[in-house]
Amino acid sequence: MHGGVRVRACSSSANLGPGFDSLAIAHTAFYDEVEARLTPGRGQVVVESVYGPYAHGAGRAETARRAVEELLRLAKRSIEGHSIVLRIYKGVPPGRGLGSSGASAAAAVKAVQILLDLKVPDSILVEAAGRGEAAAAGEPHYDNVAASLLGGLAIAALDKNGRLHVTSIDVDAWMTLIIPRAEVGSAKTRFMRQVLPREMELDRAARNWGRLALLVAAAARGDLRTFGAMMMQDEIIEPARSRFIPCYDVIKNAALDAGALGVTISGAGPSMIALTETRDKALRVADSVLKNCKCCDIEEVKVARTAGPASAIR
Repeated sequence: MHGGVRVRACSSSANLGPGFDSLAIAHTAFYDEVEARLTPGRGQVVVESVYGPYAHGAGRAETARRAVEELLRLAKRSIEGHSIVLRIYKGVPPGRGLGSSGASAAAAVKAVQILLDLKVPDSILVEAAGRGEAAAAGEPHYDNVAASLLGGLAIAALDKNGRLHVTSIDVDAWMTLIIPRAEVGSAKTRFMRQVLPREMELDRAARNWGRLALLVAAAARGDLRTFGAMMMQDEIIEPARSRFIPCYDVIKNAALDAGALGVTISGAGPSMIALTETRDKALRVADSVLKNCKCCDIEEVKVARTAGPASAIR
């Protein structure tokens, strides 16, 4: 029998304007933790308990379990004669566009990698976590899990052969997360994908690609002003989704007036993310939103900074 390993993975915001399904930033606003231990058993992955403020999101337990099963399969690792037992702390609110299912999956695969001393590349961890997240999202998405696993600004892309490539960039930034009260659950995520255009003009897509490239380059050189500006230049996803986020323009303007460098939808929403350079400026944005958006039914405003990779804790 082996001792348990406990791993924390932070919340994340995907897309950031033009980076649809390929880009996400990890932040310290919320976190999930997964404890994994190896016990005598029948080669199964078992969720022993789910607890924490958002433990009612039962699908998130399935996400973590399936992610571990995918990791064992991809790593070609048998646990015959044993079982992996998971305990899951759910601290990331589900259905808000903050990578809740991704954080569970990321923490689970990292915990099992450490537990079994698996020598696998980051791309395998992200692929396993992304496939596990499909238990909640309906299909694999690699941007949120990449951010929660790798920290910083994560980039995930499939090549022409379907092989996953991942990397991350260290970004020293602060942000304000504005979280409205809204429908919670996978139905919201499915709806927010259904409203997206299926076809678009080549020149519009090309403009978005250029902005995405500039955003990533700006992040790599620490140019947060350009990073923030490019967050607000999406012509494809934001126009389609922002119509379904209450008070979107009101909140965006309040954040920009208070000094935010960029404001956009966090993942599929309804949360919004405002980028700033310092904690003081992020607090100023939070105060402005709370003061000027009282009629917008905001559930919570959180100030956070860029998070590091998923890691073991005592």
